[in-house]
Amino acid sequence: MLRRIIGAVRLDPAIYRELKADPTATIPALLVVALCALAAGVAGLPAGGLPAFGTVAVSAFVSWTIFVVASYIFGTKALPGPETQATLGELVRTLGFALAPSLLLILGIVPAVQIVVAPLTVVWVFFATLMALRETLGVGILRALLVAVLSYTAAMVVSSVLLSPATSA
Repeated sequence: MLRRIIGAVRLDPAIYRELKADPTATIPALLVVALCALAAGVAGLPAGGLPAFGTVAVSAFVSWTIFVVASYIFGTKALPGPETQATLGELVRTLGFALAPSLLLILGIVPAVQIVVAPLTVVWVFFATLMALRETLGVGILRALLVAVLSYTAAMVVSSVLLSPATSA
C-alpha cells in the first residue's frame, strides 16, 4: 500500500493504471480516503477543537464520495472518450489514492504550517486527480480537466446542501 501511495503522490501514471486493474485495491483506497479525512479533521482542530475535527472529517469523506460518483457520471456517461471503459470501482481506487497528498494535512495541527500545507495539498491533489481521471477514463488531459471541474462543482453544490446545518424558522 505504501508503494502505491508513494507512486500516487509522485503522479506516476503506471500506478494509476495498476490501481485501475486491481480490484483488491478498493479497500486500501478507501483506507487512504479515511486517513485523509482524519488528517483534514486534525487540521480543523486549531480553529474549532473536537467539534471541528468531526465536522471537517465527515465533510471531507462525504465530499470525496460525491466527487467520485460525479466523476463516474461525467466521465463515463456524459463526456466519455472513445476508449473510455471505466467502472465506479476503478474510479474509487484511483481517486482514492489520488487523495493521498491530503495526508500532509495532519501537519495543519500547527497553524503556521497550515498556511503553507493547505494550499499545497489542494494543488497537489488536483494534479493527482487529473492523472487518476486521465488514466482511469482513458482520455486526454483536457477532457480529464473538464470532468474534474464539473465533478468538483457538483461535489461542492451537493455537499453544501447535504452538510449544511438545518435552519430553524
